[in-house]
Amino acid sequence: MSESPAAVTLDQGRAAFAAGGPEPGTEHVALDHSDLHRRFLAEPILADRDLPPFNRATMDGIAARSTDVRSNAVLPIAQTIAAGRSPGPAPPPGQAVAIATGAAVPEGLDVVIEKERLTHESIDGREAVRLFMDEARPGRSIHPRGSDARQGDVLVRPGVRVTPVVVAIAATIGTVRMPVRVRPRISILTTGDELRPPEDPLDQDGDEVRIRNGNGPMLAAILKEFGAEVMAIDHVADDLAATTAAIRGRLRHSDLVLTVGGVSAGDRDFVPQAASGLGLEPGGRGVRVQPGRPLSWWTRDGRIRLAGLPGNPVSALVCAHLFVRTWIHGGLGLETDIPWTPRILAADVRPNPHRTACRPASFEFAPDGRALVRVAGWNGSGDLPHLVGTHGLARLPEQSEVVPAGSIVDTLAWSLP
Repeated sequence: MSESPAAVTLDQGRAAFAAGGPEPGTEHVALDHSDLHRRFLAEPILADRDLPPFNRATMDGIAARSTDVRSNAVLPIAQTIAAGRSPGPAPPPGQAVAIATGAAVPEGLDVVIEKERLTHESIDGREAVRLFMDEARPGRSIHPRGSDARQGDVLVRPGVRVTPVVVAIAATIGTVRMPVRVRPRISILTTGDELRPPEDPLDQDGDEVRIRNGNGPMLAAILKEFGAEVMAIDHVADDLAATTAAIRGRLRHSDLVLTVGGVSAGDRDFVPQAASGLGLEPGGRGVRVQPGRPLSWWTRDGRIRLAGLPGNPVSALVCAHLFVRTWIHGGLGLETDIPWTPRILAADVRPNPHRTACRPASFEFAPDGRALVRVAGWNGSGDLPHLVGTHGLARLPEQSEVVPAGSIVDTLAWSLP
């Protein structure tokens, strides 16, 4: 069966979604706010001073001159320096200072000798130490000023996902509120008379031909992982008026309404009619990809505001990763051309002769270190259990012949790095 000429290619569809996201925005979120976790940085984090800002002792012991270090040398202690205390001037040659881990080493002293290599003595009632080492190279146990970064250096670049490490770095340079990208707002609207809530026991007459709705929770988890804010998860029956009203209501408070089901060619697929009735402009109807052929989208003012995913769960999952992810990336100011990773097929696979097949697959390594991909068994786009243990998608070419083991194919991971 040939594909409709109206259907676009996989790459054309991804490009449309990449260009159709909302304009990126910036907001500032407190470092201790739970909403900060896994957001995306909007501005660079710059070092406000050298890091470390002073020559820092990395061990408890004494700070001295390397020229004074020799076996059985006895060095009087001129002062004690605790962390957070000004070191003052260096003592004269032949003397040392007691120092704590994290304390500033006085200018002119170039080694720190750890406590395990000295003993304490007294010379004429004055504290001193005896060394048990022949020599020490300059810089021993000292974290030099500016060795991590210089003032003005970029510590974290824009677009990096906020992690506890990023929060810690921001705090050390005096950031109180982190500049992050505004999350694109998406509402999910599942459709279909056959669907019931996950908690439904399905024990009523007719429930033997109904199924529980896993698409809503699945897509919400995916969209949050990609950096979007999920405004609502609603369900609507197969009814044109109800579908139109639900989409209209969610468009008021969302950058994108993501419908699931109702976009194929059936008599009860009402999303296209609803979009037309709401004055949305057709953007694309159909993509030459398996699974996910019915994917459709509509625009307003040049932005994709409504996208219709196929109702089968694997199709919805694949389309979210291939297309909605690029829309979210555009709205976050991130790179939308998400790179594919080449891997080697571990076994023969039969592709689709009419469409690019993007099949769930697991990633592994051969004993010799080669990156392999193993395509999962395929029972159609309604088969959720076969996704267990997969790590992403394998992109197979349009061809009639089997793609043999050993071929290099592109892959895309489920999760962001």
